[in-house]
Amino acid sequence: MGHGSALLFYQMTSLNHTTFQETFEPFLREELDGDAWIKAGDGTYENADRHLAIALKTATDKIELLQELDFYENRGWQVIHLWRDVWETQPAIVKSRLRSLLGMSARIPGRLTLVKPMEAAFFKDFLKKNHLQDSAKCVYRYGLFLKNMPQNQPFLNDATIISDCVAVAGFGPMRLMPGRGEHYYSGELIRFSNVLNHTVVGGLDKLIQAFLREHPVQDLMTYADRDWSTGKSYERLGFKRTETTGPQEFWLDLKTNLRHHPHRLKADFSEDYQKVYNSGNYKYIKFFDSL
Repeated sequence: MGHGSALLFYQMTSLNHTTFQETFEPFLREELDGDAWIKAGDGTYENADRHLAIALKTATDKIELLQELDFYENRGWQVIHLWRDVWETQPAIVKSRLRSLLGMSARIPGRLTLVKPMEAAFFKDFLKKNHLQDSAKCVYRYGLFLKNMPQNQPFLNDATIISDCVAVAGFGPMRLMPGRGEHYYSGELIRFSNVLNHTVVGGLDKLIQAFLREHPVQDLMTYADRDWSTGKSYERLGFKRTETTGPQEFWLDLKTNLRHHPHRLKADFSEDYQKVYNSGNYKYIKFFDSL
């Protein structure tokens, strides 16, 4: 990149960063108990009561991402890496996730729901509206649906909840692992999501148990997105952290705000792209002695 391009890139990202803060701070102030947060740096906000930080990202080095994650994890904190393109393209989901982390979601007791298998089209549509990532190819799909009970009337009348579905989970195929023993099968939890602005208490565990009843496996593997999670919710369910994967590189189309894997772009793609990353993942596995 030449000096002129580098200067333009700096000016562009600096402008985007300023705009990002200007659009994010009113939400933080008005909807996330703004008095509980302090500005700890350019685009970083800390909530000492919750041991939670939100770091706004437009462009950064992956080493900086990892150093920031380690800094907060060593303090016993969680840091959210919130990227500008994610905020701009999926604001409702971002706001819902942040409210959930702060205990501001409407809570639905898991006992007030029923587990049902889901059609692929409905599952995909649910994730598009409620999850930051795409639906992926899930072979087994389950949803939690509200029971028709008086306790559920506030939720049954909530326009956010479509077809009474309040949470979903998607699993990959059962894989035979002969190296781990005879008749040893491994499963994978690929996606889990609550409906916007709601948390089903015990919902993830209920969905996992439904999968295990129909598809017994000796272990279940999943990944926690380090941009948004420390994996504690999995650890509470008995999962053990086994691996940490590094940040993944993407190229952001500045015209469409869409991310692309580098290998899917032409070698001579234009300068209208900006390199961004995610923060990597934590890999978790839960082992089952018997089912």
